Amino acid sequence: MLLDLLGDAALIASSAYLFGRNKYITQCVLQPTRPQHFLTLVGIFATLSIIGTYHGIPVEDALANTRLVGTLIGGIMGGPWVGGTVGLISGTHRYLLGGFTAEVCGISAVIGGLMAGFARQRLGINRLDWKAGALLALMGEFVQKSLVILFAKPFEAAVSLEKAIAVPTTIVTVVGTIIFITIIKDLQSSREAHRADAAELSLEIASQTLPYLRQGLTEVSAVKTAQIIYDLTKVDSVSITDATRVLAFVGAGDDHHRVGEPIITQSTYKSIHERRLVVMFTPEERGCPAADCPLKSGVVAPLFVHGDEVAGTIKLSRKEINSVSEVDIRLADGLAHLLSVQIQLAEGDKQKKMREKAEFKALQAQINPHFLYNTLNTIMSFCRTNPETARTLLAHLATLMQRCFDNRTEFISLKSEMDGIIAYLEIAKVRFGSRLAVDIDIDPALEQAQIPPLTLQPLVENALDHGLFPKISDCRLTINGRLTKEGMVLCIQDNGVGIAPQKLAGLMTESDRIGVTNVSQRLRSLYGEPYGLSITSHPDAGTQASIRIPFESKVSA
Repeated sequence: MLLDLLGDAALIASSAYLFGRNKYITQCVLQPTRPQHFLTLVGIFATLSIIGTYHGIPVEDALANTRLVGTLIGGIMGGPWVGGTVGLISGTHRYLLGGFTAEVCGISAVIGGLMAGFARQRLGINRLDWKAGALLALMGEFVQKSLVILFAKPFEAAVSLEKAIAVPTTIVTVVGTIIFITIIKDLQSSREAHRADAAELSLEIASQTLPYLRQGLTEVSAVKTAQIIYDLTKVDSVSITDATRVLAFVGAGDDHHRVGEPIITQSTYKSIHERRLVVMFTPEERGCPAADCPLKSGVVAPLFVHGDEVAGTIKLSRKEINSVSEVDIRLADGLAHLLSVQIQLAEGDKQKKMREKAEFKALQAQINPHFLYNTLNTIMSFCRTNPETARTLLAHLATLMQRCFDNRTEFISLKSEMDGIIAYLEIAKVRFGSRLAVDIDIDPALEQAQIPPLTLQPLVENALDHGLFPKISDCRLTINGRLTKEGMVLCIQDNGVGIAPQKLAGLMTESDRIGVTNVSQRLRSLYGEPYGLSITSHPDAGTQASIRIPFESKVSA
């Protein structure tokens, strides 16, 4: 009997492998309460439970089976709602098959699913390892066998049944649950390792290519960038295009993929027109018209500027069919995202600036390169130790850089400015640790109010770097905005070390505080008296920077 039941473990192991590699199933497990995800998980694990029942071995008008494994796994993967529903479906199915244990087996299936689901809810999916799974399996079997002995009639038949099947069914339930969880965890670990490798390599490439792409997406910058990527990734070729032409091509196939000539591969056109990453496993999917092209597979990703405008593509190619790995795909995706940000930085530098164009550029040059390099180093340090944190910080960095540089008009909404500040603060919290507390209170009526770009961010950076960072603990930053009869008032307040009176008097003209100086001069130039920036500070008590400007003011040329 034990060997027959263990045969079902092969089905469980195969299911775990397939589920673990499927991105959609992973999304379902992470968000099991969404209706579509809920129905998917219930369908999968109810089917596994019912198959376990059908594969059961008849014993004294009852069934020895692996139904409980599917029910328990349903609860572990989907939580109490999924586990309870799977148990109800599989339990109802078992009840309809009949037998003197039909009722109690049906009830125990529901209890098992709920028990596993509440365990997932209590501990979290990431903390449910094979040991926790084994314990849940033992508890589920104990509940089922106790109910059979207590309530199944006749009592003698129930006892005789459990003597015959208790040990083999318990072993199979425990082993099956352990197998499923172990395979899922191993696949998750492998995926995390791939993500870490791709993230680390992407950041290394971003650091080396930044000086070139700050010049914009040109043939010169593209060739330099492609060569760096080719040297670091060890793929067979790297190409970078704009929307119509090849800007750079390094590696195998450069005899017919020539710089300056039109794009010839269908996969690149597909990526541009469909605005998405495209993976090619065969020469037909690459779509190169050259019959002797040595490249057989690859991945191409679009480069975006101004939000959703495709500026070009980056393609990584290999000589072997079906040789594109998950690392290649993640690397191409990460590179496309980072290169897009860098291209947008360059595009932002070329946009028409305000009246204080030279000072505004100086402000950007002061804040961003230094901050960018430090942040990239911080993210790289997390790539191995905490890939999830690295990815989160990378997303905040992309948001911040886009907000800083993608300003093609003289005014942006206050909400847009705050999005960049929030991203900056999330990155800053890594440096401050638990010392920093932030409170933001902006009147919703001000969200679409128009302000000059980089009005608040330099003041926030100044508060953190010069006011709060020297403190050992209890660092508090408050940002609030309110609407008054005279216009709107925006305040940034900290409880930092403060500014000495003699230094405060000359703060607006100090060259080492170009951020504060630039904000003050731009506001005075745009709005005149009585609007602008004012700063009050007390040593060891903190600093408050207040901005008063018209609400939705239209500045004449």
